[in-house]
Amino acid sequence: MSAMYEVITSKTSVSQLNGVGEKTAEKLHALGIHDVNDVVFHLPTGYVNQSVVDLREAAHESSITVEGTVVTEPKLAFFRRGMSRLTCFMDINGIHTKVVFFNQPYLKEKLIINEFARLYGKFNKNKLEINGQKLIYDTSPGYTVRYSLNKTMHAKTFSKFVREVFENYDFNHDLPETIKKKYQLIPLREALYRLHFPADPDSLHQSRRTVKFYELYQFQLKLMHKRQKERVRNEHYIIDYDIEALKHFTRTLPFELTGDQKTSVNDICRDFKQNVSMHRLLQGDVGSGKTIVAGICVYAVKTIGEQSVVMVPTEVLANQHYESFKETFKEELTIEKLTGTTSKKEKSRILEDLAMGNIDLLIGTHALIEDDVVFNRLSFIIIDEQHRFGVNQRQKLQKKSYRKNILYMTATPIPRTLSITTFGDMDVSIIREMPKGRKPVITSWHTFDELDYVMGEVKAALNAEHSTYVVAPLIEESETLDLKNVNEIYQTFISAFGEDTVELVHGRMKPEEKNSGMELFETLKKKVLISTTVIEVGINVPNATMMVIFNAERFGLSTLHQLRGRVGRSDKQSYCLLVSQPQTDNAKLRMEIMTSTSDGFELSERDLEMRGPGDFFGVRQSGLPQFKVADLTEDYRMLEYARKEAVSVFEQMGGV
Repeated sequence: MSAMYEVITSKTSVSQLNGVGEKTAEKLHALGIHDVNDVVFHLPTGYVNQSVVDLREAAHESSITVEGTVVTEPKLAFFRRGMSRLTCFMDINGIHTKVVFFNQPYLKEKLIINEFARLYGKFNKNKLEINGQKLIYDTSPGYTVRYSLNKTMHAKTFSKFVREVFENYDFNHDLPETIKKKYQLIPLREALYRLHFPADPDSLHQSRRTVKFYELYQFQLKLMHKRQKERVRNEHYIIDYDIEALKHFTRTLPFELTGDQKTSVNDICRDFKQNVSMHRLLQGDVGSGKTIVAGICVYAVKTIGEQSVVMVPTEVLANQHYESFKETFKEELTIEKLTGTTSKKEKSRILEDLAMGNIDLLIGTHALIEDDVVFNRLSFIIIDEQHRFGVNQRQKLQKKSYRKNILYMTATPIPRTLSITTFGDMDVSIIREMPKGRKPVITSWHTFDELDYVMGEVKAALNAEHSTYVVAPLIEESETLDLKNVNEIYQTFISAFGEDTVELVHGRMKPEEKNSGMELFETLKKKVLISTTVIEVGINVPNATMMVIFNAERFGLSTLHQLRGRVGRSDKQSYCLLVSQPQTDNAKLRMEIMTSTSDGFELSERDLEMRGPGDFFGVRQSGLPQFKVADLTEDYRMLEYARKEAVSVFEQMGGV
């Protein structure tokens, strides 16, 4: 268990609790419950309020507990494969109410005419009918709790173990008194006790607030400690670059930096001059110019004769960065590329130049972390889309550094909540402005009935000598989902525009086939590229002004925005056509959001709301905390307050 959930100093094993024999201990271990702290934090997953309500005051469709007298003989009927319906009428608060229990035929013997009964169920006010879920035999008021126990034991049995821990062990951890008073929180021990043994809705709400704040506060303190550990003070970390040479270099660039780009360059260069290792995240929407910022800072490192590296997750992205850096910085930087497909002869030459210090910037994939890649003086590490790398991969590259200065870049706009939580140990620079001359991409949503219109728009783009991306969600036909697959779409476009115009690329192709197909599109030899989301990142074709996404409802907002970011990379007006027949309200909402804004940061907030933090990056983010009570989507304001308090306390403790 994480240290933030160790509120009892004693880590007594659950096997020491009364009634926990060898078999019960094994069952608890299987649930992840090993010591008394685990018992306390194995919190209820739900509550049933057994407090009886007046039926006349109950809301339609609400789950309620009622009591009354059975006034008709229960009738049991079986239908469809042994399913059953048990029906009777009760007098509840003087109201003749129908009660129905599905698939609980044994309750016929428990519902006795003219006798008292208490039950819990869902109330249909329009029909004066209760869909009964269970009879309640314990007539005490208050709540019954539900635990996730995988049917290994009854909730009452587990509650006995919980009660014993609260009675026999001292709780040694709590929030500072000043924080509890400021935010009207209760002692942590009391809050945890009330979550296990709730008395009323108000105390339950207050207890949840307290435990949420404790979790978020403790996690932020943990990030502060991690930040301090990363930022060891050492004069060796200072990159005393030639500021005049850098200013001259920046003035020679054939474009003017945006305000956000200038601010980001200043942030990074300020880090270079400090005696603390850099640990910074550069966030910028697709096409916002992060590469320019990184390149200027690479030049700063070059002025003292030291080296930089860019590590990216895919070969396609490595190629894009290499071409982009070469085009922008031409002869000012000596740049090389190293990937898994680099020939032995070429690799040997690159490694020799690297070790001699003849390379200013090396761009590559995981190939960079191999043991034979040795730098002369590596002082600036840039990791792009860092959430796609494992911790060990990032650390392997860091161990090659002469001065430890790390810049993480991402084109995935990250909601403030996740930025604080996942990257809270980093400084953050954000590029919101787009380069001058860029026009927002016009996005529209069309059904499959409007396919002729979509094909007409593609034809118009081709007539203007512009290129088009076409994205499909699947490679092959699906028997269960009515989706357009990439091969079917490819044939449709071949029929319309011919083989000389259309190219196909997908993830199951061999790397050389995929790279060849993309090269044909990048060099404008083919004007239409049919693909899966393999082109989400890593391809830069300013001539492309049209993005068509089939079955767009199958993608999250973040992915749709990344795909849309492949166009609109020049001064030409660009378009994104979403072809979708959404079947759910959630899917329709995504289409409406996509057509209403092109702001990646606004979209990221909506994406977080809809998908939840765990799946925000498309894969479960390994560094993302799994809280017991707090919810990053709902509790973002509390997270900011908790962070503020954690930073204040940490600074008082002498932290950096």
